[in-house]
Amino acid sequence: MNRKILFIDDDKELSEEMADFLGSEGYEVETACDGLQAEAFIRERQYDIILMDWKMPKLNGTEVLNRFKKAGLKTKIIFISGKPFLDKELKKHGLLPMISGVIAKPYNVVELLTLLKST
Repeated sequence: MNRKILFIDDDKELSEEMADFLGSEGYEVETACDGLQAEAFIRERQYDIILMDWKMPKLNGTEVLNRFKKAGLKTKIIFISGKPFLDKELKKHGLLPMISGVIAKPYNVVELLTLLKST
């Protein structure tokens, strides 16, 4: 059985590329364009891993994580972000324990696949 990934990013082209790439690596991938759409998906489906951008319209990473935390979400979350010092931001809001990893943009696909396999 393939591991299911939800990829959340407002960049439609990147989302399509990631879905194709991760699909070719054996993952089952769905994409959401923002935190609100991701919330709706998570209410209806189970995922093994959530890959998400930090900076998005409607809800940013902190807001999405706070909603996930309130909902009791236990899914492993990996951030893909161009924001330096993201760990400090997550720690400040008490959200660091929810995160399985952070990949810096531009991301290295080998690093991403290694993190996915170990998560």
